[in-house]
Amino acid sequence: MVFLAACLGPAVLPTLSPAQSAQPPSTTPTSVVVPTPGGDVSIIADRLEEVGPDRLLVATGNVEITHGAARLMADRIELNRDTGDAVAQGRVVFYDGENQLTGRRVDYNVKTGTGVLYNAEARAAPYYRISGERMDRVGESVYEVYKGVFTTCEDDSPSWSFRFGSATADLNDYVYGTNASFWVKDIPLIPFVPYFAAAIRRERQTGFLFPKVGSSTKLGFYTEIPFFWAIDDSMDATIAPIMYSKRGFGTSGEYRYVLSEQQRGIFGGFFIQEVLKNDASRGEASLRHDWAIAPGLSFKVDGNIVTDDNVLNDYGDRLQQRSAQRVESNVFLTKAWESWIFVGNMFAYQDLTTRRPTELNRLPDLSLQGVRQPIPGMPGFLYEADLGFVNFVRDVGSNGVRADMLTRVSRPIPIGGGLFTVTPFVGGRLTGYNKVVVGSHASPGITTPLELTDNDIRVRTLFETGADVQTILSKVYQVGGFWDIDAILHTIEPVVRYQYITGHHETQLPQWTDIDRIGDTNLLVYGVTQRIRARTVGGGATEDPVRWEAMRLSLGHSYNILTQQSGDVFGTLILQPGDRVRTRTDITYSTQGLGIQNVSNDVTVRYDPVTVGVGTRYNDPGNFNFLVTSLGFDITRFLTVHNTNNYDMRSGRFIESRVSAELKLDCWALAFEYVHRQGKDDEIRFAVNLLGVGGPIRTSVGLGALDSTGSR
Repeated sequence: MVFLAACLGPAVLPTLSPAQSAQPPSTTPTSVVVPTPGGDVSIIADRLEEVGPDRLLVATGNVEITHGAARLMADRIELNRDTGDAVAQGRVVFYDGENQLTGRRVDYNVKTGTGVLYNAEARAAPYYRISGERMDRVGESVYEVYKGVFTTCEDDSPSWSFRFGSATADLNDYVYGTNASFWVKDIPLIPFVPYFAAAIRRERQTGFLFPKVGSSTKLGFYTEIPFFWAIDDSMDATIAPIMYSKRGFGTSGEYRYVLSEQQRGIFGGFFIQEVLKNDASRGEASLRHDWAIAPGLSFKVDGNIVTDDNVLNDYGDRLQQRSAQRVESNVFLTKAWESWIFVGNMFAYQDLTTRRPTELNRLPDLSLQGVRQPIPGMPGFLYEADLGFVNFVRDVGSNGVRADMLTRVSRPIPIGGGLFTVTPFVGGRLTGYNKVVVGSHASPGITTPLELTDNDIRVRTLFETGADVQTILSKVYQVGGFWDIDAILHTIEPVVRYQYITGHHETQLPQWTDIDRIGDTNLLVYGVTQRIRARTVGGGATEDPVRWEAMRLSLGHSYNILTQQSGDVFGTLILQPGDRVRTRTDITYSTQGLGIQNVSNDVTVRYDPVTVGVGTRYNDPGNFNFLVTSLGFDITRFLTVHNTNNYDMRSGRFIESRVSAELKLDCWALAFEYVHRQGKDDEIRFAVNLLGVGGPIRTSVGLGALDSTGSR
């Protein structure tokens, strides 16, 4: 913001003639236009008069001085044209563009461009308020503020505010101060803040963010001081030193960049030197880069690395992050055509469940896939293809090169006037290896035997044939508006597939992926899916009807004719009678007398203001049985509470429980969270989001500030 007097220059008003000085003050508004090197200045007042030998010009009564976009209004302005000193009193208001300053009194020197506002308040669009006992103008739009208050709230006793001893405010850019405290209404919630900063009008501003503090039973008291660096319009970074009272010192950081509309990325990391425990160096790093090179051509990097198997468990936040079993890295180059897609992938990972380097990396993994498409010159016939090349690399266990090619030809045949469709198919597969398996051996720390291989060329040939049979039976039922449903569509979709595979050179093959485990097959797979789709009545021409899948029931089974063994029965049930209730259940049942093998169930019920979720995860071979619950309650439109629990039903213990509350008001929001984890690693956190202040005030630090995907 610029005070008007800075725009006026040394010569502000012309000298009044003796005749004019002798005349009584005017009782009607007087307007004077004064030319200056910076442009014309307009002065309007009810009365203009010159007083005393010092040529003191006094303007009283609705005084308004305008220069360009700047405008100063007051009840009275006194100007000494020799010294340039001006004093404005009585309802002083100054406008400069979108900014507004008010004060009890303004002392200003038109020659030096310096000034002082007493008991002043500045407003910068859209909602920033800065007030102080004194505000000194030290530069264009820049002020030194003493004993002041900063807030974005409109109420007289602000819902939140920073009160400070001194601060520097650029009303078009930023405000930062020292010797501050954070207040909620008239309560000093944080009595002392050594430094605070906030961007004005811009979300990206270099400076320190609000310090974070918290406590963990395992890590101790912790604090983080984030620093945000707005490098330029396309790059910024956050760097945050961290201290854990039971572990040591470290830092976290994140660098974000946008190279073009088609290319952007994020690089981040966390590092801790555990000088207070065992002086170990630990951390993680991640890189994500997306590049849309051309239509249909893209390049992506998703890289992640950790220093040890337990760093995510020790410093992570969410259960999914703390219980991760691997950390993966991928580099993709993808090219898509109308009927073909090429994917080049470099895949590597770190296994967090074993210390032995048994990771089976794919460097590279190349594939070319052709979707089902017509064969030129053969009407009705379709073909599809899948070609792949992989170089498997690892330190412990077998590795080598595999090339694979699958082609398949099919011919859909409608039967019974289209009631059924029978699609016979025939195909072949060639898979080449540069290694053969000659034995196996056990290794300490590894539960499965390791393959022993020799260098030799082996080509497996597979021939396959079979047929798919499917149909769709449907019927529409008119509901007539019951539950706001106009009609429902019921479909029955039975599917049968028979597949026969035979081949040569199927022995002594490395077992790297499922492709290597394909053998002689004589398999019958069949199932049926029933769906109920619903359509709402709609609101006439202004509101389209809503369509959704209200119910789906799928059942399937397989029978191996070659081994005369019955496979597992698998089923899925999805129910969504409306937008308030949704449930899904997936189950696998063994027909070999082993009972239920897998169950996954999720139920969500939303009935304003309450949302309840219950989920179960059961796996008999994996020996786990989890119960997951969630509760959300909007107590008022301002206050919401949440609860989530992860309960191990086999051990009878809560693995992780969280209780949180969030208060949202016009100019601020407060969130509180208590986290209880197995092993007594408990944390208490809070987060404060202040309107207009970049970034929340929160207590999650380091890896704890990352979600399950690894991003902030």
